[in-house]
Amino acid sequence: MVVPLSLALMGLGGCNPYERWTGDEFNAGPVDAQTFPPAYLGTDAVRQRAGSGFFAASSASVGGAQVEYFLFPFSTTQLELDDPLAAASSKEAPKPSAYVFNNGCKAPEGYSYDLARDAVDYSQQGVIFTQLPSATYAPGVAATWSYVPIVARVPVTPTDTTCQTIKSETALVKRAGNEVGVVLTDPAPATGKQVGVSDGTLLAHAIIEPGAAVFHADGETPATGVGLQKWGWYNQYLLAYLDGGEIPTAGGRLVTQRLFVPRSEVTLTDAQGNTSNEAVAAGQGFDVLTAQRGQPDYSPVCEVWTYDAGGPLTPEQLPKSVADIEANYNATLAKPTAGDPYVYCLQLDTRAE
Repeated sequence: MVVPLSLALMGLGGCNPYERWTGDEFNAGPVDAQTFPPAYLGTDAVRQRAGSGFFAASSASVGGAQVEYFLFPFSTTQLELDDPLAAASSKEAPKPSAYVFNNGCKAPEGYSYDLARDAVDYSQQGVIFTQLPSATYAPGVAATWSYVPIVARVPVTPTDTTCQTIKSETALVKRAGNEVGVVLTDPAPATGKQVGVSDGTLLAHAIIEPGAAVFHADGETPATGVGLQKWGWYNQYLLAYLDGGEIPTAGGRLVTQRLFVPRSEVTLTDAQGNTSNEAVAAGQGFDVLTAQRGQPDYSPVCEVWTYDAGGPLTPEQLPKSVADIEANYNATLAKPTAGDPYVYCLQLDTRAE
């Protein structure tokens, strides 16, 4: 398994001329992901062994065009709620704050990012998170968790700060009004503690095992497994996350897009040319989505629907757009009888890749 080069070189951080211990902040190394929920450790992960898993995008079609997305399940507790799509924060489906910086932090003079040298890009400031994924593991019992890959955005405007020198909520609040602009709560009566105020925007940011490689749907690119994930901070620890963009809301609920998957069998051909008719599920490459990222109806939260094509079809024969499904199989549309009714379906913004 490929381990991200940036993490392999983190032990050399002390030799990096761009990493400075500034005030009360230093790079404490990668977060420990041992207690992350299984889906956030990656495929084939052994949770006690860092970097043993990997993430590969799933192929899908939107309006006849090929796209890809990263699928994450709703948490066990979220699915038990009366309304799993409730947008408000709650104990069962918490949506913690994340500090998202506008452009404007200061990069070191003459700096350009070097993947082989730098743990992070010192020309930008990583998002600062306030909660990590966590699951309960017990022998012989499936893991349970309440973590959801959703954060409430707190906008931060750098005014006089060097990129990547702020690595925690505590340090950011201390520097508010001097190095950064951020709206804070009033001091708490007992402790005087202040935190940032969200602007009400929810973002799909899935925190993942930082040592896991992340690939396109081909399972091979980028060759290093680095480049699709982004890097941020939690209490001075470096973390990796997949950025699925903004989640639309309406009436206090998360707005979804539809994900269609055939419940009729699909005719598959193996490497030896043998064919078989198989049942398929969401995330296996036969899905149709309503919208791709950047389109008005895009959401990184999907409501799963199934359709019956009337008999086994090859992947080439399957519909490639919602219009095709509605024109030919609309009468067969149904919610899934097995599997989750909702999933997170994060499409990454790869325009700058």
